[in-house]
Amino acid sequence: MTKAERRALQEQQRAAKAAARQGGGAAPKRDALNAPSGPNPARREPQRPTNPQTPTASNRSSLRVAATMRQDDPKARSKIVKSQPVNRELAQKPVPLFSHLPQYEKSENIQANLKKQENIHPLVLTLGLRFANMTIAGGNARCVAMLLAFKQVITDYSTPVGTSLPRHLPTIINKQVDFLTTIRPLCASMRTAVRELKKKISVVSPDVPDNDAKELLCSQIDTFKSERIELASRTVVEEAMKHHAIKDGDVIMTYGNSSTVTRLILKAHSDGIKFEVVVVDGRPLHEGKALLKALTTTGIKCRGCLISGIGKVMKDDAKRLKVIIGTSALLANGAILGRVGTASICCLAKTYQIKVIALCESYKFSDECRLDSFTWNEIGNPEDIVDTKSRTLDGWRRIEPLKILNIHYDITPSIYVEAVSSEYGLLPPTTSVSIIREQAEKSQDQRI
Repeated sequence: MTKAERRALQEQQRAAKAAARQGGGAAPKRDALNAPSGPNPARREPQRPTNPQTPTASNRSSLRVAATMRQDDPKARSKIVKSQPVNRELAQKPVPLFSHLPQYEKSENIQANLKKQENIHPLVLTLGLRFANMTIAGGNARCVAMLLAFKQVITDYSTPVGTSLPRHLPTIINKQVDFLTTIRPLCASMRTAVRELKKKISVVSPDVPDNDAKELLCSQIDTFKSERIELASRTVVEEAMKHHAIKDGDVIMTYGNSSTVTRLILKAHSDGIKFEVVVVDGRPLHEGKALLKALTTTGIKCRGCLISGIGKVMKDDAKRLKVIIGTSALLANGAILGRVGTASICCLAKTYQIKVIALCESYKFSDECRLDSFTWNEIGNPEDIVDTKSRTLDGWRRIEPLKILNIHYDITPSIYVEAVSSEYGLLPPTTSVSIIREQAEKSQDQRI
């Protein structure tokens, strides 16, 4: 309503009240005066306050799902395929429940499928092949290998004429990251490292000579690796030992091959603590074999079992058993993102009232919040879990209704984990959101 219309409405109300007083009648109701004139006046709906959480045209963009999680949308899938640095063949028999996630056939020659090979550093190309073959696995190992490769990329980098290092180098790093993401999705530790590296590049002054800037960035990569990964891992172990995570007579159950858990077990053994280790293993990676071999060579009493047999172990040793697991990420809601099978072990341990302790460095803390393993996951090659020796599933691709799923991660709710050992001490997993907020504020203060 314009200013003139409001003034006309006020004059109409005054005239109606004056006429009612002179005639001795009652004044008309305010709603009647506000009603629009005409033979069929339109009913005016009351204005309702807008909820900022309701998707509207202004904030709908903030609720969009990442394109990598909309593979079931033909437009999003076409856009991803065009932007990928590597031509990947889509899975011939995708699992419908995970149709929103990337599902590819195993590529025998990734280098031959590169669209523009000159954009990828040779060391990063080799690293991608090792990621694809699972030669390098685990959050810490993948992050360290990526940082060393990026260090070599920065050393070999030369700024083109007409631009500056802070502006051009991030585009080169992005190409390497896109290539690695196409081969395998980045884990939480790798995303944190990439984010910190880009921050360091953005604050480099354009006036600094390229050699000095590259030397500075390489030293900062070494600092991140030594402080946020290596020193953090040792601190996590010290905090766990300080709170007696392993004591005399304990039976320690672990799953997979976590480098931090291995460090903790070796530390307890070197301190003279007498305990036993149960290494749980599972297909298709069988990472527990390497851990079992490494522990037995040091004289630690060990047992091995498949994940299908953990119920018998927990039932027999429930009074002495503790479950200590590694993590790929600690989410904002306190949930644990770990190797697939972790949730089953923790859930069964809760049933037998067995303590579960997770080891997680703070650079693996994520501000994401996930409730299940379906919204996001990494889908591996289904051939890896087909037992070709027994030939039971020989020719499974010819069986139309049969589809095989090989996921890499699962989500363990916070109610199944008693404590998380990090650089901040032994704390409940639900305190992760406070630590994430503190880290964000600290990073913001450093940038200012």
